[in-house]
Amino acid sequence: MRSDLYSNLYQTEDTHWWHKAKRIIVTSLIRAHAPTNNPVILDVGCGTGKNLEEFKSLGRVVGIDLSQTAVDYCKKRGINSVVRGSVEKLPFSANKIDIVTALDVIEHVDEQKSLSEVARVLKPGGVLICTVPAFTWLWSEWDVALHHKKRYTSSETISVIEKNGMKVVRWTYLYSFLVVPVFFIRNIKKIFRNKSQEYTSDFNLNNPIINSVLFLLARLEHLIITMYHIPFGTSVLCVAKKTTIPKSAS
Repeated sequence: MRSDLYSNLYQTEDTHWWHKAKRIIVTSLIRAHAPTNNPVILDVGCGTGKNLEEFKSLGRVVGIDLSQTAVDYCKKRGINSVVRGSVEKLPFSANKIDIVTALDVIEHVDEQKSLSEVARVLKPGGVLICTVPAFTWLWSEWDVALHHKKRYTSSETISVIEKNGMKVVRWTYLYSFLVVPVFFIRNIKKIFRNKSQEYTSDFNLNNPIINSVLFLLARLEHLIITMYHIPFGTSVLCVAKKTTIPKSAS
């Protein structure tokens, strides 16, 4: 991720509807799928630490991020169980973690190395909760600013997870109501923005009414995905359980 965007993330993830809605969904999934009452939760690519702050009520939390800036922001929140490192080479022993959250992380890294490492550190029966950006045709300069390598379909996400010793037990797309607005807004920004200036954060939302409406839509969508999977959206969500250790991790 572009270095200046960490400050923006730290300032917005407490109140921005997208961050709040995703935390609620992931928290509910941790509660539903936790293999033990006090799980060890590893948040890879933990960013500025708001997720870790929320997950503390669910178990013992550990975070890792490649950016020292991100680690510093986590500590500013009072989250000290954070280390600097890469998901492609996790500094943890095998079979030690109950739950790994990889929230908009896999698209930044080598997917094979990263998911192999996730499978290695998970206990047998351990759980991965993963989100990635959806659909190549939604690629924009925002992906470039975030240093994404690709965007995914649900089948691609499931395939790469299951090649690495985990079985997907639940999947859905998220933010279906955003697909058309995102496509047009990002293309309009591309046409009219000053090419000499960096692409501004898509999380800049100063209208509290719009923020509240989008949060309400996300909460309504959450009710739907508790029973069904949604066939389109701007993100893919997968929940997987460790079944075997992949050969690449042995």
